[in-house]
Amino acid sequence: MIIRELILKNFGRFRNRSIRLEEGINIIYGENESGKSTLHAFIQGMLFGLRKMRGRAARTDSYTRYTPWDNPSWYEGSLRFSCGGKEFRLERDFRRGEEGAKLVCESDGELLSVKDGDLEMLLGGISEAVYENTVSIGQMKSRTGDALLLELRNYLSSYQESGDGKLNLDRALLLLKEKKKEWQSRMQIREQQQEAEEKKIKFEIAYLERETEELQQKLLEEQKREKAGEEELRREEQRQEELRREQQRREEARRKELHQENMPGTGGTLNWKKVIPALLVGDVIVWGILFFTAGWKAACISAVCILIAEFLFMAYTSTALKKAGKKEETKHAGQSMPDNTSGSLPKRKITGDSIRLLTAQIQEKRTRLSNLQEELSELQMTGISDRPEMEEIRSLELAAETIQSLSVSAQESVGEALKNRISDIFCTMTGGKYKKVSIDEELKIDLFTEERHVPLFMASQGTIEQVYLALRIAVGDIFCCEETMPLLLDEVFAMYDEERMKETLGWLYKEKEQVIIFTCNRRETEVLKRAGIPFHMVHLQP
Repeated sequence: MIIRELILKNFGRFRNRSIRLEEGINIIYGENESGKSTLHAFIQGMLFGLRKMRGRAARTDSYTRYTPWDNPSWYEGSLRFSCGGKEFRLERDFRRGEEGAKLVCESDGELLSVKDGDLEMLLGGISEAVYENTVSIGQMKSRTGDALLLELRNYLSSYQESGDGKLNLDRALLLLKEKKKEWQSRMQIREQQQEAEEKKIKFEIAYLERETEELQQKLLEEQKREKAGEEELRREEQRQEELRREQQRREEARRKELHQENMPGTGGTLNWKKVIPALLVGDVIVWGILFFTAGWKAACISAVCILIAEFLFMAYTSTALKKAGKKEETKHAGQSMPDNTSGSLPKRKITGDSIRLLTAQIQEKRTRLSNLQEELSELQMTGISDRPEMEEIRSLELAAETIQSLSVSAQESVGEALKNRISDIFCTMTGGKYKKVSIDEELKIDLFTEERHVPLFMASQGTIEQVYLALRIAVGDIFCCEETMPLLLDEVFAMYDEERMKETLGWLYKEKEQVIIFTCNRRETEVLKRAGIPFHMVHLQP
C-alpha cells in the first residue's frame, strides 16, 4: 500500500490543505506545533476512523483532540492511495462515524463499502491495535527495559487477535474459562431443578400411593357391605315370600268367612236361611191384621209393599256385605303386608354405584402413578454426562487444550521466525556490529557480537530503541504479510547517532516501499543527503 495524497478538508489546525507523498522515504519536517502529530493522527483516523468516547474519556480522545479549530461542524478529510495495482480514494465525515465513510476505486470507478469490510480487506485484515504496535510509531512511544520485554512476551505468548485487538493468548483462555464457569453454573442450576423435580414427583407418588391404599380399603369395605347386603336381601326375600304365602292363606280364609257371615261395622251375623222364614211369618201376621182392620184390598196392597221393601232390603244388604268384605280384605292386607319402601334393593343399587366409582378412581390413580414412576425413572436415568451443558463444558475444555497445544507450536514457529527477522534487521541497522538477537524461554533478550553477548539491559539507550524498532518491523512483517503497509516514524531517531541513523535509513530505503518520517530537526535530511539516499520533503509551516 502506498499513500499518494492527504487531503485535510477540515481537521485540527488544517483546513483545505493537500499533502502529496511518494514511494520510498518521505520527510515531513516542521517545528514544534506545526502539525506533524496531527498529520500522523489524520492518516490513522482515515484508515480506521475516529471513535468518539463518552464521559470523561471524551475530553482527551482523538476525536475531541483533532476537532477542527474553525467550524467544528465540518470535520472531513480524504486519503488517496494505491493498493494491488489500483488507485483508491477514501473520504470520511468524522461526525457520522462509519456511515460517513466512502471508498471509491478511481481506476475503474467502482464504489466500495467500508461498512461491509472492503477497506479492511485492502489493509490485509490488520486491526488498529496491530497497526499502532507495528507500522505506526508515535512520539514518545519507544519502550525500554521491562516494558519492551512485556511487549515481546505478548507477541510470543499469543499471536491471534482477541476482541479488543490486542494479542493475548491468556485472554482467550480466560474467555474460555469464564464460558466454562457459565456452563457449569447452568448445569448446577439444572441439577438443582432436577433434584427439585424428582422430590416433587416422589412426593406425588407417595401421596398417590396413600390415596390408592385408602380407596382400596374403602372398596374392600364396600364389597363386604355389598356381600352382607346380598345375604340380607336373600333372607328378606325369603321372609317376604313366606309372609305373602301366609297372607294369601289368611285372605282366602277371610274372604270365605266374609262371604258367608261377616257384616262390616255391626258386630253380628246374618243367616239368610233363618231370616227369610222369619220375614214370611212376619208378613203373614201383618197381612192378617190389616185384613181384619182395613179390608182385603188394603191388606193385599200392604203385603205387596212389604214384599218389595224386604226384597230391596235384602239386595242392599248383599251389596253392602260385598263392599264391606272388600274393605276388610284391603284393611287386613295393608295390616299384614310389610312396608318395603325402604327395602334392600335401593341400598344395593347405591352400594353398586359406590363400588364402580371407587374402582374407577383406583384405576385413575394407578395410571397417574405409573406415569409418574416412568417420569421419575427417565429423570434418574439422565446422568451428568448426558446433559447438554456437559457437552458444552467438554467442548470448551477441548478448545482450551487445543489452543494451549497449538499455541506451544505456534510460539515455537512464530518465535523462531520473529527471532530470525529481528536478528537480520538489527544486525543490518548496526552495520554488522551485532550478529544475532536471542530470545530464550523466559523472554530475555541477549545481543551477540563477534566476541561476546550483551544482555539487553546492559545496552545503550540508542541500541535498545533500535532493538525495539527491529521488533516492531519484524512483527509488522509477520502480521502485515498480505499487504505491506507504509511505515510511520514520529521522532524515533532522537537517540541514534549519525552512523546508526545512516544504517537504519539505508535499510529502510531498501526494504520498505514507503516510509514517512515526522521530525522537527534536520538530522535525518542531512544524513540522507550525505548517504545519497533519495527522499521526498514536505515542509510544514507553524
